[in-house]
Amino acid sequence: MKENRYADDWNNYSKMWDAQFGKQYMHLGDEWNDDDTADRKRDSFYFNAYAERFIGSDMTVLEVGPGGGKWTVRIAPKVKHLIVIDVAKEMLERTEVRCKSLGITNVEYVLCNGKDFQPVADKSIDFFFSYDVFVHIALEDIWPYTQEIARVLVSGGRGACHYAINSIPEAWDRIEQNNAWYRSGKHTVGQFYYFSPEVLRRMYERCGLRIAEQHQEAWNFVCVFEKSAIDVVSNFEELLKQLISEEANDDQVRAKIVAALQSLPGQLEQRLNPLLLRAQEEKDPYRRVHYGAEIRRTWRGM
Repeated sequence: MKENRYADDWNNYSKMWDAQFGKQYMHLGDEWNDDDTADRKRDSFYFNAYAERFIGSDMTVLEVGPGGGKWTVRIAPKVKHLIVIDVAKEMLERTEVRCKSLGITNVEYVLCNGKDFQPVADKSIDFFFSYDVFVHIALEDIWPYTQEIARVLVSGGRGACHYAINSIPEAWDRIEQNNAWYRSGKHTVGQFYYFSPEVLRRMYERCGLRIAEQHQEAWNFVCVFEKSAIDVVSNFEELLKQLISEEANDDQVRAKIVAALQSLPGQLEQRLNPLLLRAQEEKDPYRRVHYGAEIRRTWRGM
């Protein structure tokens, strides 16, 4: 059976890495973002900006596409449990060897099927992280992965993910330069898939996630996002996903999904009513501003 196209390409990349880069670098992934500084200041900045400030010692974190473990060895010592998931077995093996050499034991290694993040459980992840991975993934695969991010994040959970954007001149310079090679369709290694910031925002919203920050550096674009702390919103998106699935071709399954959707307005009302009553009774206009903000966040699922 043929491997997932990404798995095949990145397993092969791992196999040729030692010959091409082994004399210059110690670990796979060090060849990316090399800024000619001994302490890799560029990588330290990315880790600080997109991971370290969000994670804590009591958290379970999911990293997609660990490569040679460059980010894994930075994240793992700062969290309770780290799950790394990849379609390429070679990459997971490299990451595991690197972690074990440093005495890191709180990492779980998961070989995924290229379709979803199974067996990662629903609402089990406090923080999601992926850098230098989704730039190489096509829309038809990014879209279901984003749905999976929403599925595995806890209510109020956050994440950071790196993309390539096509909304600036520098991006089109790069596209023009590499287009003939992109069109060859031979592999996904090094292939960039470009999106606009607006497309990414709409995709996240469609999955019940809210973009809190957007960071741009040339064509590199990082979305920092969060899942609503209000389950009604995430449940709504999950039920809609089920409603348009093939499973809903069954009359009984479809009826259950619709019944669950019909219950959501009542759940929202239960959350809103206490706030509305307190706002009604509040005479202080400054306190009512506070209640107004709470009501707005609840209504919008923020």
